[in-house]
Amino acid sequence: MKSKVMLATAVACLCVASAQSASADSFTYEWYTAANNGDLMPAEVATKFFNSYNQPAVNREGLVVFRARSRGGEGGGPGQGEPEHGIYTRSLAEQGPLNVVFRRRGTVPQPNNTTTGKGGQLATFNEFPSVPRIDAGSGTLATRGQSTPVWTGLVEDAGGSLVETKTGTAGVYVSASPGMTATGASMVGDVYEYDASGAIVQTFPYFQVPPHGDGDMLVGPGVGFDQFPGSPAVAARTTIVFKGNFSVKIGDDLVGKTGVFYRDFAARRGTAPIQVIASSLQKIPGSETYFGSTAPPSAGGKYAVFAGYDNEGAPKEGGIYRARLGVQPIVLEPVVKIGDPVPGEPNGATFDRFGEAISVSSNGRHVLFWGGWGEPGGDKTRPVTLICPDEGNAARKAACAAATPEGTTGEVPMHQGFFLRDMQRGTTTVVARTGDTIDGRVIEDFVYWNFSGRVAGMGEGEGDDIEEPARWRSTSFGAVSGSGTPGMTVVKARLADDGDVVEDEHALLLRDVKPSGIGDLVPLLRTGDLGAMVDPEAPAGAVITALGVERDGFRGNWLAVNVSMLVAGDPAAAAAGGEEPEEDTGWAGVYVARFLDDEPVAY
Repeated sequence: MKSKVMLATAVACLCVASAQSASADSFTYEWYTAANNGDLMPAEVATKFFNSYNQPAVNREGLVVFRARSRGGEGGGPGQGEPEHGIYTRSLAEQGPLNVVFRRRGTVPQPNNTTTGKGGQLATFNEFPSVPRIDAGSGTLATRGQSTPVWTGLVEDAGGSLVETKTGTAGVYVSASPGMTATGASMVGDVYEYDASGAIVQTFPYFQVPPHGDGDMLVGPGVGFDQFPGSPAVAARTTIVFKGNFSVKIGDDLVGKTGVFYRDFAARRGTAPIQVIASSLQKIPGSETYFGSTAPPSAGGKYAVFAGYDNEGAPKEGGIYRARLGVQPIVLEPVVKIGDPVPGEPNGATFDRFGEAISVSSNGRHVLFWGGWGEPGGDKTRPVTLICPDEGNAARKAACAAATPEGTTGEVPMHQGFFLRDMQRGTTTVVARTGDTIDGRVIEDFVYWNFSGRVAGMGEGEGDDIEEPARWRSTSFGAVSGSGTPGMTVVKARLADDGDVVEDEHALLLRDVKPSGIGDLVPLLRTGDLGAMVDPEAPAGAVITALGVERDGFRGNWLAVNVSMLVAGDPAAAAAGGEEPEEDTGWAGVYVARFLDDEPVAY
């Protein structure tokens, strides 16, 4: 299913009740539906419909991957059983069918020797806490998964003795071709067994935390990972790049550490070891200070990109770094650092924080990042009011309400923006910043807040981050397509009330960025637009209420987004026999725009 639109100077109206701003660029594109609430979820017995979706990723051939779930029940209705959860794909270039790659209650790939007690079935998935991602140049995808314990083996206890234990409830899981899945990283790196001679050996040495460190800060062999926070990335067909948490003994204390790692899961017949890129056992480049935090990485071509600081909450050192994979020793090349001057800003303004969700082009050359800064010599941040959502899991809503009394605020930088760094040219281009105007409305914020994590009363596997308690988290959203020369960027922004419109708008803003000339910021989609713009199957009168885009959402000529819509109910009209719905009804889906410019986006 597709719908075609053109965004250009001559187009009078692309969205509801507002004329588009004039643009020096001309973009023609078609919208394709990857999945919507009218589609049955692929399963052994397809009885449930899609209901909600997270931000999708797409490769440059139009293969989209996304996480989604249904309502409960055999027919997808509320209160009729456990909902279906899973990771799904669809080829939009071929208009292929929907496919399920991983699903809740599905069997975890090997290594897996532990039954669940339900008919002898091996360990199964509970949930996929983070959005999946896909290699730009192939169909290889990766996702984080939580499961029942996958392995029963010998693990060292606190006293140093080996005891039989069930372990392995988290990992990074991959699919390189339809129906072929594998474990890319797992918690079982600390498992031992007896070999044929009776000697004790590691069962899966290639899954251990790689021995590394500086000075007294060392991790030796036989240490397993504790967790894999965030979303793993994929590059070069068979290389996964991910964040890993682990514990190391320093003196008499077991201390939690974190880092960014990579592994070629196909090399050495699947036994290639995990390699370290950077960790909190290593010093920040050019500093005597150790990394205190690292963020889930991105990857493109032969490169990984990540944010790392001395202190995540109040960074004084660190920034965003790029590393060439497959080369030892790893060299961390700064993309941008805390304290660097902000391009185009007067009066000595310098960056004091960056976002975690960094987007990198498919060859690793261009890096799109969010950065914030304060007034030179003045305020660094400003407060924003935090408001709990009025929909979603009941236990989480209750936990949010308890943690968020009226007047609770979060802090955002006084100024913020998105920037595109060309690592080859050494230049940084401003994509968008607060204070820019779109159709007379001012960009006020790029930071989005959500209350997520594990809360009491939620079902097993329902938390966004199983091992971390629920709290307010913030992030920004943007993606870049291009290599060789910069292509196009898309960022998500909040447009402030202009005095005539009651509510703020949220928008996906498109900008063509190339050395020969930078195009205008152009709204692609906004809240308040008619849902029919992207989905011809959307209910009549459906209005867009939420938009999502992720760092791997723009590849080649393909841009993937998730969209939620609402049809407002009218009880009076319904009671009078009209056609208006009596109650509000929702609709949502994953949609992909294919750009059809005469000069396609380079990749």
